[in-house]
Amino acid sequence: MALPFKLPASSLAPRFTIARCTPADVPQLWDVYSAAFLGTRFCYFWPPSREAMRQWSDLRFRQRFQDPTDQQFKVVDVETGKVAGFARWVVPEAMEAVMQAGFRTYTEVESGLPEGIEMPEMADGAPAEAWRSFFGPVKAMSAKKGLDLSVLCVHSSYQGCGVSTALLKPMLDLADQQGVTAYLEALENATPVYEKLGFKKVDEIVYDESKTGHEGVLRIDIMLRELKASS
Repeated sequence: MALPFKLPASSLAPRFTIARCTPADVPQLWDVYSAAFLGTRFCYFWPPSREAMRQWSDLRFRQRFQDPTDQQFKVVDVETGKVAGFARWVVPEAMEAVMQAGFRTYTEVESGLPEGIEMPEMADGAPAEAWRSFFGPVKAMSAKKGLDLSVLCVHSSYQGCGVSTALLKPMLDLADQQGVTAYLEALENATPVYEKLGFKKVDEIVYDESKTGHEGVLRIDIMLRELKASS
């Protein structure tokens, strides 16, 4: 299925291309997802078994693809065939009238967890709110008519290649054209990338790691990007 947006001129090297994700990509999506998170502090609540997490993620990814218009896009290294990164967007049902064809929309109360797929057992002591933050209900953005960036992952071997910008900018340009805001929850190490594209921190989620036998706190920044003013 064709992309639902025009690709803007970018600094992404010719060796890369952008396309919709497909069921055949699922093994590589897990590779990218795990590589992106395992190097951070934000997977402490994952189940002890990485295989359990892989199997659960495999089911989640595959169920999303039951609707081919689900807006999950990938950057592919055409020289190797590897998925360098991927992003998934949530388009609230309230935006159906303003978005062009080719998008799947969601009701405000629709769960972010696919129906019938049970979570694997969490790591000992991991707070339930950690799961809800990453895999909880779709945010109540319908009132704001805003796009919600559900996930953005770039494989560690492709950091600095412009993959994140290539996955974000086409949808943000479309948001500007349609006059809508964009919303995301950013890990601490990703906030600067989003700020460069016009997102601003408006709130944060804070986890006290002492509750799970660790030290310090984890912060997830709540960020909004308002409609870009026309020049």
